[in-house]
Amino acid sequence: MKLLLFILFFTAPDSLFWEPLDSLIIKGLEFSFAEKYKEADFYFDLAIRNYPESPIGYLYKAGLLDLYMIDFETDVYENRFYELLDRAIEKSQGIRNKGKFDSVTLALSYFSEGSAYAYKALRKGRNKEYLAALNSGLKSIELLRKCIEIDSTIYDAYLPLGVFEFAMTKVPSAFKWAIPGSYSREEALRKVELSARKSKYIGTIAANAYVWVLIYDNQNDSALKVAQRLVEMYPGSRTFRWSLSYVQRRLGRWKDALKNHEIIMYLTLRDQPWNSYNVALSLYYLSICSYITGDRRRALFYAEACKNEMSKVNEDKPLKSRVLKVVNNLSSRLEKYQGKELYVDPAGVERYVP
Repeated sequence: MKLLLFILFFTAPDSLFWEPLDSLIIKGLEFSFAEKYKEADFYFDLAIRNYPESPIGYLYKAGLLDLYMIDFETDVYENRFYELLDRAIEKSQGIRNKGKFDSVTLALSYFSEGSAYAYKALRKGRNKEYLAALNSGLKSIELLRKCIEIDSTIYDAYLPLGVFEFAMTKVPSAFKWAIPGSYSREEALRKVELSARKSKYIGTIAANAYVWVLIYDNQNDSALKVAQRLVEMYPGSRTFRWSLSYVQRRLGRWKDALKNHEIIMYLTLRDQPWNSYNVALSLYYLSICSYITGDRRRALFYAEACKNEMSKVNEDKPLKSRVLKVVNNLSSRLEKYQGKELYVDPAGVERYVP
């Protein structure tokens, strides 16, 4: 009896605390949205280990790595990201190849494969590999449309569909001949909003995407409301605070943006003190917001700190030259404030975040 208990406990520990796949995925996603990467990784790994034939664990583990790489401005997990997506595609196709499935299972296999191609398209696009991004995007659209043709209640599928279709409406008319099919801006917005409201897994991700499509559609007031709600739900998320900051600045709400960037700065120093590029970006926007709201001494302080921090960045980062140009210009313009004492309370924003 003791031997049996020993074998059960040490050889199959997960089975003692077996949890449904959906529960593991949803817990992993909640930790992802809160940017608690180790905890999220634990649940996605558990999903893969306990349900190795399901593509969902591989899909959202890849999504976690994508979020981490965006947050930390790195590509360190890019190979692993694509490996996981290829596994999700393989498992999705494997479900259909078995030949024994109901309509829901079939639809979900198209959803997971289409979503994997959507993740590929987004990362390829960020890396300026536009042809590869377009090819993956078109493949994603084909699969996700099959998904909702079979089961229109898989609302998670509407997010990548809506985002891609919205992007296609922004293609200059001179190049639209190269894009197969026609796309409606209103229908694209409807799909993203529907996904934000009704998705089983990615409603929060869809809400953040909805912020950005509303911004690009010049619906800034509506975008602000969605962004504020996300920050209320996840006050410690840098990702959602950056979205909020962008729409605040577009609306000219510079005092609100300044307060928000103080919190982003705190969160960055708390979790990424070694990441000089992200620290420098936070200082840059603090400098801009301070200057526009009339606090010249504070603007100079942050500009000088930004230059100092950016000097530690050796890589060719996308905004590096632009940031340095602006803060150098600010420093020259505010030279008369040089040497003025300024106290910055490093703990002044702790009450805003967990």
